[in-house]
Amino acid sequence: MSLRFKVAWNTFVQFSGRFLTSIIGFLTTLFLARILGAKDYGVYAKIYTLASFFYLFIDFGLNAIYVRRFKKELTNLWAVFALRTLFFVASIILIALFFLATGNSVFTPQEKLWVLLFSPTILLFGYLTTLNIIFQLEMRYDLSVVASVLGGGAGLIILYFALQYGLIFGILALVFGYFLTFFFAYFFAKKISIFSLVKRSALNKNDMLRFLYEAFPLGTMLFLNTMYSRVDVFVLSAIKGDAAVGIYQLAYKFFEFPLAFAAFFANAVFPHYIVLYENNRPRFWVVFRKATLYLTLASFVFVIGGFILAPLLRFIKTDYAPSSLPLRILVLSFPVFFLTSALSWLLFVQKREKELIFIYGSSFLLNIVLNLIFIPYRGYIAASWITVFGEVLVLLMLIWKIKQIRH
Repeated sequence: MSLRFKVAWNTFVQFSGRFLTSIIGFLTTLFLARILGAKDYGVYAKIYTLASFFYLFIDFGLNAIYVRRFKKELTNLWAVFALRTLFFVASIILIALFFLATGNSVFTPQEKLWVLLFSPTILLFGYLTTLNIIFQLEMRYDLSVVASVLGGGAGLIILYFALQYGLIFGILALVFGYFLTFFFAYFFAKKISIFSLVKRSALNKNDMLRFLYEAFPLGTMLFLNTMYSRVDVFVLSAIKGDAAVGIYQLAYKFFEFPLAFAAFFANAVFPHYIVLYENNRPRFWVVFRKATLYLTLASFVFVIGGFILAPLLRFIKTDYAPSSLPLRILVLSFPVFFLTSALSWLLFVQKREKELIFIYGSSFLLNIVLNLIFIPYRGYIAASWITVFGEVLVLLMLIWKIKQIRH
């Protein structure tokens, strides 16, 4: 089976799965938006956005580091589960510190309780991500997809009935849906023969610290990447209120779906990048250039689709008619986001991930400043344009850094 076919097939499987789970996600968003209304949906959006920061924190790039360092050796996988458990504890501490720093300006006392009720999804996300190492190494993304569809579908049914009793029951239903997805993923992972190679505490303390040290640059980059693109939600909430958050977040939800295509493409091609870069550098550059070209061409399809579908958001509920404009602004950045994804992974393959901290850290700080300046005047429209501008800045810095390395 050719490399091109493997990459194409696994990207197709992941994206098909994403399409199915996105239907579930669409229905989830639809239920939440229609039943809750813009204001309460904005409250949920704040809760989810805060949790999503820590999804990336608990991810911390450990999967990519594991694949690069251990290849198909799974005896050390248990250590990744242990590290993600520690990261979850750190996440709860950081959330508590955030509440102390912001007082009641972003989250009310009741909403803080709801955040804590939703927080187990962070740990479940970390465990699911760890199991994906097995699916990735064995090219069995189909099993990961089936687990997501089964868990998400069951969770959706529970969510529909739970929302009739209020947002708090909806939050509990979403947590249970995450648990079901993890349960199915674990069940399917155990069916794969290499799962038996996983050993408890295979890494000693020093090895785990070294592994964590290797992951630190990529993990920090991923965390900053999410922070710089989502900090606008909290600024919007504090300045414009929860209804504005709901309108903007609905647009962002639809914007996020195609971005997963670039991530899935990277998951499929990344193990091959590692092997080619180490063993056949000329071939690597041929594959990388072609893959990046195909990825960029795909992004323009999503731009056109986003422009066509944006006006349809008003049919969810009239509250969301204004969401079409921020969605159209956001989709303009698809080619830029797809290119930054490809170039970021290029730096990682070249073991230059420390450079990414400076790039995304600079964009993060600038994003905060721009949001604080412009959101009071233009609200979510300003937030949309700042997201686009921030990603363009990241792309320019990536190109500059790669040229610098080549020289």
